[in-house]
Amino acid sequence: MPASSTGSDSSAALDAMRRISLMRPFEGGIDTPVMHNQINGYVMIDAANNAGAALNDTVFAVRRADISVQHMLRFDWLFYADAQLVDGRFELKDVYLRKQTRYFGVVTIGNQQEPFGLEQFGSFRNTTFLERATTNALAPSRSIGITSSDFHGPWIWSYGFYTAGSKDEGRTQRGVALTGRLAYLLKTDSGPYHLAIDYSTRRAGPDNDQHFQSASEVALSSGDYFLDTGSITGSNKVQRYGLEVAHVAGPFSWQGEYMEAHLQRNDGLPALRFRGWYGYASWMITGESRDYRESNATFGPVVPHASWNGRSGGALEVGVRLSMTDLNDRDVVGGKETNVTLGVNWYLDKSVRLSANLVHAIDLNKPGSPDSGDHPTAIVGRLQYQF
Repeated sequence: MPASSTGSDSSAALDAMRRISLMRPFEGGIDTPVMHNQINGYVMIDAANNAGAALNDTVFAVRRADISVQHMLRFDWLFYADAQLVDGRFELKDVYLRKQTRYFGVVTIGNQQEPFGLEQFGSFRNTTFLERATTNALAPSRSIGITSSDFHGPWIWSYGFYTAGSKDEGRTQRGVALTGRLAYLLKTDSGPYHLAIDYSTRRAGPDNDQHFQSASEVALSSGDYFLDTGSITGSNKVQRYGLEVAHVAGPFSWQGEYMEAHLQRNDGLPALRFRGWYGYASWMITGESRDYRESNATFGPVVPHASWNGRSGGALEVGVRLSMTDLNDRDVVGGKETNVTLGVNWYLDKSVRLSANLVHAIDLNKPGSPDSGDHPTAIVGRLQYQF
């Protein structure tokens, strides 16, 4: 075949790839003027491969697919409903009413995420790495309740009362709880510092059990979780504590969290203590900066200085994370896992993100488990599109 023909075919293929990369169906969401609804959503498509495995052993799956609806009601109440397909399971997530009030800030009533943890309370779409750190095993998940959130000067707070909730990625809350989060934002010439403390106490009542578990930081495995306590019977009270720190200095940022869960048991059984932490640093190579949201003390999405136009643009980020979660204590062997993760993100624009993570288990400790003592490594990539 003549060289000119080969060059022409290559150019046509590149042009086709550029056109595909610029497709943005439903960009900005779907507005229904007659119904006065705003519809948004996102989809995350993952490909994971254990290091050393053949390429044909790569697992492809829809990690998450989400659709949400917002509707303004009378007296400035916002109705919000969110449903997700999570690892092949349909889950109802946030379903609530929300209103800005004069004395109690923003009041939210319904099924919602309890205010605990920087990663856990923030949106999954905006995490630097593809999966939250395994410390999420210690944080409360979604439950039905009422929350008040507000901020004044450098102080930002959220607190609320909660009961049981719907199943949230395999976890279900029971009993009644009081959960709160207090953050302090220190603004300096080098950039903002975020400091926060978290507290939650939940009573499940007699003859109840508790269950702590977390997927690995590559969440496409169809097997059982390594970090899993199973049902801990006679658990009538759980107290959770958290500490958050973060700093953004232009294109550089770092953050970390420490969590503990203290579990009381009936029938004279000794109390249990589980703990976990993570820390990471990231660098936006193209010069962007992570957006800190003062309204709820979390991080928003990364928006490139210039969107990808088929030839140039987009934002490029690299990061490294170290995490540890220990669910072994006394007679309960839930596993201890220590991971290191390397990540790279390419934000084509505010809607499209391409990411890859390399996750290596430094330590797996769970007596009786066949995986204890192993050091597996996995590579996962993701295409994320939101509208």
